Amino acid sequence: MSPLILACDTTQGACSAALYQASDKGAVLASEILPMTKGHAEALLPMLARICATAEIDMGDIDRLAVTHGPGTFTGVRVGLSAMRGLSLALAIPLKAYGTLEVMAQASAADGALIVAVDARRSVFYAQSFDADKTPLTPPQALSGEQVFALVEAGDVSLMGSGAGLLLETASSRFSVEKAPDYPQAEVLAGLAARDLSWPEYDASARPPEPLYLRAPDAVLPNREKFPARAPSPVSDT
Repeated sequence: MSPLILACDTTQGACSAALYQASDKGAVLASEILPMTKGHAEALLPMLARICATAEIDMGDIDRLAVTHGPGTFTGVRVGLSAMRGLSLALAIPLKAYGTLEVMAQASAADGALIVAVDARRSVFYAQSFDADKTPLTPPQALSGEQVFALVEAGDVSLMGSGAGLLLETASSRFSVEKAPDYPQAEVLAGLAARDLSWPEYDASARPPEPLYLRAPDAVLPNREKFPARAPSPVSDT
């Protein structure tokens, strides 16, 4: 029996999940995708339950789990990883993580060089370059616009991702925008996982997949000199 793969993504502007039969031709048994900027934690587990119910598949019959691990929003990355780590332990099946930008690249129809660029704010882009076969040429990196353009030094290049439009405003004529979703799709992730021949065996003692963060979080602890700790209120005996 060909493996059943459950895949999900919560790293960018959507929450998506897919159940995939990894046969010779491959088949999506059920999938769902909801564009959202927040609320992934509340949406994911009910979504996983719905697609299993739609496909009439019990979670105990699933053989593999696949998840994106970043780069992306700090909360979103952890939501997907935490949920799939829990399922891996509960079902005793292997879990493998894939890069967000690589999964996005797999959805591109570009027939040449491709750069996936996600707007990370403050003039920074999470970016990675790929050849015509969608094989990574560079690792995911946090880059300025000029550095993104330098990932592919010559020839026509397609741009995709939430940063593509911003980059095109200052790009030379050799760059164009690829029309594709600005977020990974679990169906694409599941298909990538189905073609992957290097799946690990389940090992409860193995280190689980880690998030891929390319820069420190924007949130910072309060300045203790500016906001000193308040003394606890006295406890009344009455």
